Amino acid sequence: MSVNIYDTANQLEREIRETDQFVALKEAFSAVKSNEEANQVFEEFRSVQQVLQQKQMTGQEITEEEAQNAQAISAKIGENDIISNLLEAEKQVGQMIDDINQVVLKPVRELYQ
Repeated sequence: MSVNIYDTANQLEREIRETDQFVALKEAFSAVKSNEEANQVFEEFRSVQQVLQQKQMTGQEITEEEAQNAQAISAKIGENDIISNLLEAEKQVGQMIDDINQVVLKPVRELYQ
């Protein structure tokens, strides 16, 4: 029996879009985008996050100013329920994808055991 694994992957992609977790993420993202203050804080958060990740990946030191800026933005995030909801929804989708990844990689893990 021949199985086209890519058809299966494409079906999984379509089904992920229909999960409660993904629908909640999509709604939370729309809520952030439609709120000017939340969107501004979220974009600032993403920008700082990218800079810090880039520095970590290249082995560069994070300055005290950058660390303080990141803490200040994190505080703003924690105070904004709209963004907090988005981050929680991202966490839920991330957990679902991690769970799926465990299932998908099971044959490879078993092979090496």
